[in-house]
Amino acid sequence: MKSPMEYLRRLKRLSRERHPYKPLITVELSRERLLHNLNEFRAIAPKMRPADAAGCVAPVLKSNAYGHGLFEIAGILEEENRGESVGGATFDAPPIPFFVVDSYFEAVALRARGIKTALLIVGYTRPETIVSSRLKHIAFTITSIETLQSASKITGSGRTISLHIKIDTGMHRQGIVPAEIDEAITLLRKHQVFSVEGILTHFSDADNPDHSFTEKQIAVWNDIARRFKTEFPSLKYIHASASDGHRFAKKIEANVSRLGIGLYGLSDDANFAQKMNLKPILQMKTIVTGLKKLKSSETTGYGNVFTAWKDTTIATIPVGYFEGLNRKLSNNGAVIAMTDTGGRVTCPIVGRVSMNITTIEIPAGDASRIHVGSPVIAISDNVSDPNSIASIAKKSGTITYEIAVHIPAHLKRIVV
Repeated sequence: MKSPMEYLRRLKRLSRERHPYKPLITVELSRERLLHNLNEFRAIAPKMRPADAAGCVAPVLKSNAYGHGLFEIAGILEEENRGESVGGATFDAPPIPFFVVDSYFEAVALRARGIKTALLIVGYTRPETIVSSRLKHIAFTITSIETLQSASKITGSGRTISLHIKIDTGMHRQGIVPAEIDEAITLLRKHQVFSVEGILTHFSDADNPDHSFTEKQIAVWNDIARRFKTEFPSLKYIHASASDGHRFAKKIEANVSRLGIGLYGLSDDANFAQKMNLKPILQMKTIVTGLKKLKSSETTGYGNVFTAWKDTTIATIPVGYFEGLNRKLSNNGAVIAMTDTGGRVTCPIVGRVSMNITTIEIPAGDASRIHVGSPVIAISDNVSDPNSIASIAKKSGTITYEIAVHIPAHLKRIVV
């Protein structure tokens, strides 16, 4: 059985090899749009220092960067963090303090790919991993008093362990509750190997037009944050905001914000997204792989759920629910095909979305201009298109997060 590090090294080696084929599906990521979204949030994020011209943001890269590509997104942001030229964007802001990942595996993967930016593991980590880890410039989140108790009983290497303490201010999912704060402070002070680098919380209802619950969370948080600042004068990072939580930034005791879905130009609150001028950074491109004529009353696909009401042309694309097109788009969604003259044609999805194939209807007036090999935009980066992630989520009865994270990691990512 290969260790995770050996497995990652093998993947890295294979990724460098040349393959004698061109992928049928590519996922394009816009560097310019990613940095634009980062700047949008820096304009309203809390500041590390009063004199800073812009706020401090810690990008969240968990779950394969919300489906966009862990290594590609980390690479763009680290390049920006070094002050190199990135798409002409400039930032009058403090450096990105750290990237946020969910798991120790994601941290190992980023280090194996040469990413050097400091990392915060925001999800649960086993106490023995926290104590024994040898990764450099990494901090762990303590997600419960039980984890802190267990970690404090394990004899480690003697190296300082950087911790961020999660506070449960009302979400009631993870975190140390207010009644446990005294015990937590005692344990943290007792074990000198622990370095309290930061504290954090998470909002459960920040996108609700009724702000009353979030206001209660903020009140609890602000009191606890001030106490930690007093108890631990060397505390560096105080962070409470998620993407929608940025609307409360001026009320929150914090000096950095965590930025998740909004970094990628997505939000399930259309008004908030427009106000922030967010731009989706991802589009998925493929090609037409087959054409077929259907006569009136003929069907296509599993279950015969689509019946042609007239003679029509259908096409197949090599994208299905495995590649991220939700099955609920069956007879419900659309993609955009490109004609041989560069025109864009909206093509309804007909029949059931299959595992690796989706069938689309070619409008009669465009049938002669679309061929096998014609480009197709399966997922658009234009939020108003019927196949944008926002539109797909709405048609599928879910949230943008779920659509984005289901785009498989193995599909080729291209930074444009």
